[in-house]
Amino acid sequence: MRSTRLVTATAAALVCLGALSACGPDNAGQDAGKTAAPAPSATAAPAGTGTGAPATGAPKPTGTGGADSAGKGIPAKAWMDTKSIPMDETYHYAPLAANAKPQTGPVQFKGMELCHAPIAKDDEYGFTGAASAKASVGFGGDRWTAQQTLLFVGDPTHSSGTKQTTNMVDSRLTDALKGCAKTAPGATVKVDSAADAPYFAAVLTVPQADGGTVTLHEYVVTDGGAVSELSVWATTKGGAQPKDAWKAPEDRYVGTGMTAPMCEALPGCG
Repeated sequence: MRSTRLVTATAAALVCLGALSACGPDNAGQDAGKTAAPAPSATAAPAGTGTGAPATGAPKPTGTGGADSAGKGIPAKAWMDTKSIPMDETYHYAPLAANAKPQTGPVQFKGMELCHAPIAKDDEYGFTGAASAKASVGFGGDRWTAQQTLLFVGDPTHSSGTKQTTNMVDSRLTDALKGCAKTAPGATVKVDSAADAPYFAAVLTVPQADGGTVTLHEYVVTDGGAVSELSVWATTKGGAQPKDAWKAPEDRYVGTGMTAPMCEALPGCG
């Protein structure tokens, strides 16, 4: 009898235990939490933020004004108005910003290129800067082409070394122009700006290997952490003159036309 009761009690206990495992009052929610996907977190980062991959349609900075920061490119508003460029009265040049191309590595200024004055290895860091770009407009050949080159070294308000580097670049460029005859035999140089002028202006003639001659009107301004070069040139053969007679505002107006937008767009200027 005792054995029969013990077996019966044990069987009843096993039935109870099975019932609790199958349908206990709070168990259903716990099992569901192990198999279902977790609900999205309210603090999850949205697509395109810095915590995940960028959205594929996100805009990218460019050297023609797409960047809000000079460290990412040259803003569109930094380029001079073409009305301030010599010969625009005749040619009605296209907007520079629309033709600007960002540069990589040490920027090659047109004046130094024509004078065959390479950048010294120790100076390359300054000519690279934080951002640079070029914009060329015109017709080429014996008609006048205009090119503006902009180099942003950096914001000098954060470092006196940045201003020293900017001044070094300006000095190397203007020295190369003044000494063009030393590096380009037969070249002539006429500096039109006073030593204390806030701009540099000169006219150069540079013989070419094919017998032609480049006539170059060169302007350079430096302010804050930026250097701007405007080169307007024509190439002629056999001693001929450029097709169209030279027409230009006074040099100081060209200089102001270069400096004003540059200082409005780039930090540490003015």
